[in-house]
Amino acid sequence: MVNMLCSLNIFIIFLLISGINSILIVKNVTVPSDFLREAFLNEVRSNGEFVEIRAENLNQYDSKECFQSLKELTKVGSSQGVRFFDSWGKIPSGIKSFNLYDVGLFDQCIETSVPLSDLSIDEVSGQFCFAELPLTNATLMNDEVKSFLKANIGICVPNSCSPEIITDILKKSLLTSTNGILSDVTVTQCTDGKRPPLKVIHVIGIIVFSMVLALMVASTGYEFYINNTSKQPVPVLLAFSVLTNGRKLFAINTTKSPNSIDCLTGLRVLSMLWIIDHHTHLITSFVPAINQIMYQTYTTDSLWAMHCLNAAIAVDTFFFMAGLLIAWAGFRELDKTNGKLNIVMMYVHRYIRLTPAVAAVLLFNYSLNEYFYTGPFRESMLAKNKCDSSNWWPILLYIQNYIVKPNNCLDETWYLAVDFHLYLISPLLLIMMWKYGKKFAAVLIVLGLSSITYVIAAFIKEGFTGLIIGMNKGEWTLTNIPTHARIAAWLVGFALGYFMHVNRQKTFQMPKLLQIIAWIVSFSTMLLIVFGPYFIMNDEGRSTNLIAALIEGFKRVLWATALAWITFACHYGFGGVVNSFLSHPLWQPLARLSYCLFLIHMTVMRINSGSVRTQIYASEFVYILSFWSAFGISLFYAIFLSLGFEAPILVLEKFIFHKEKPDAEKKEK
Repeated sequence: MVNMLCSLNIFIIFLLISGINSILIVKNVTVPSDFLREAFLNEVRSNGEFVEIRAENLNQYDSKECFQSLKELTKVGSSQGVRFFDSWGKIPSGIKSFNLYDVGLFDQCIETSVPLSDLSIDEVSGQFCFAELPLTNATLMNDEVKSFLKANIGICVPNSCSPEIITDILKKSLLTSTNGILSDVTVTQCTDGKRPPLKVIHVIGIIVFSMVLALMVASTGYEFYINNTSKQPVPVLLAFSVLTNGRKLFAINTTKSPNSIDCLTGLRVLSMLWIIDHHTHLITSFVPAINQIMYQTYTTDSLWAMHCLNAAIAVDTFFFMAGLLIAWAGFRELDKTNGKLNIVMMYVHRYIRLTPAVAAVLLFNYSLNEYFYTGPFRESMLAKNKCDSSNWWPILLYIQNYIVKPNNCLDETWYLAVDFHLYLISPLLLIMMWKYGKKFAAVLIVLGLSSITYVIAAFIKEGFTGLIIGMNKGEWTLTNIPTHARIAAWLVGFALGYFMHVNRQKTFQMPKLLQIIAWIVSFSTMLLIVFGPYFIMNDEGRSTNLIAALIEGFKRVLWATALAWITFACHYGFGGVVNSFLSHPLWQPLARLSYCLFLIHMTVMRINSGSVRTQIYASEFVYILSFWSAFGISLFYAIFLSLGFEAPILVLEKFIFHKEKPDAEKKEK
């Protein structure tokens, strides 16, 4: 996205230099905004055959029927053709604001269905496509800018016409109407708006989700029955009960426990909300905006925008908490068992804990997801997250952060892979740290420094200069999603968990002045990490290579260190109002839902973006509305995901293994 925004600067400069003041100027010839439609109609009316019928099109489209339908629909005065060609978009207004889309009337197009009885054609239905049309003479620009200087105009043609045939007709019509000045046009993203035909994977999805719903209804009905009789319930039959699982999910516990770190509840929820806010801005930017230039000014000229652009640091909050909790609970387990852990069962429990919910979201995206994309941008949005037979399996094996493909499925689940890998190494670190104590701390330091060194070296070697995460695809795959690049924050949490464990029964005294200094340093560090890049980046969103490498290398461990102070202070009585806020019991239900919220919110946002009918007007207020709508809808589906897949499987797991889960597993999530 940022590469596109950088190209946008060049584009704006080019427009200003070339002095484009009318809708479209081609070599001093002003072209009317609807010239594409008129050129197309004139070409069809004046020619009997438009293109040579291509053999490869005959399998999917009836080319003869296409030509006949077009001739009939384009006749002057044809009442049948009015709805087709009235649906076309025009050359978009606001080119200087980088508005490159005019969708036209999508729904009118796909809902149009007319008989052509004179041609023995029972029915001609509308097919919506985008015609990509260059706006200027391509020889004036370099290739990078050229790729973005295309108007995307919505067109409506009979569904018997292939994109290739319509492309050929448009090219020929442009050659004629512009004397050869314009001829480059491509028809893409065609859809007739119909639901895709049922396939085996669709049926599997319907069956699985229907079975889960049936189990929820049956189990809830069984609990109603038990509640109105004197019979003793069979626990396993209550596994899918909405009442039982709902009470656990929405319970608010006000009793303080010495084995809990209460402030992490608020940290978990706030971090999840921050991530949703970040993804709201990201996914919304994929939807064409009337004022597309706003994305450029927002990312380079707005200090406040840094809270969104650098929100990926919130993921390190989760890594910090994961390391902290596995140590906090794991060392207690080792004390109980005299240094022994059932490592195999820990792994089994962890996999069962994570997988059912993510498998449900994966199945939905693989099977039923495409039925919910209903707008003109359906094809482009589906292409950004296409789950198919080639890319679903790494997710269930938790290796997707090392197997990066052009069309990844559920990109956001890279976090689960890192989290799972760190959990795999945790038993070894727990046992060694429990056995050797502070002597083993040197190993943690070496691991952390190795991760930091790797990130810095990768930045310097590749020449990365961006301070905003994901500015470069190579930067993302090399330094953001590999486990070895994200371990530092987890290790800080692990070290704090060990410290808090060995000092579990102690109280600490700290001078007031020292507390104030610690709070100032921690908050200042966090603010600098989030907002500091604004003062370092130039207009292109870049810094020097060395500065970028050092910031990227150290920011995660510094962020986790600031969180370590907040956690320590809140737990040992130095938190004051911060602890009261973060530890408030009202956070508890949302904290339990945070995992399912994480899994489902991107799917909700993609469906929304793939269903819009026209361009949006980008503004901070629109982002706020998008955030709350995405959060509200995601919350609803997260509750279903938790009650239908997460909670029941945990009950069944306990029933199968007939024992409590290890403390290390219970406390981490």
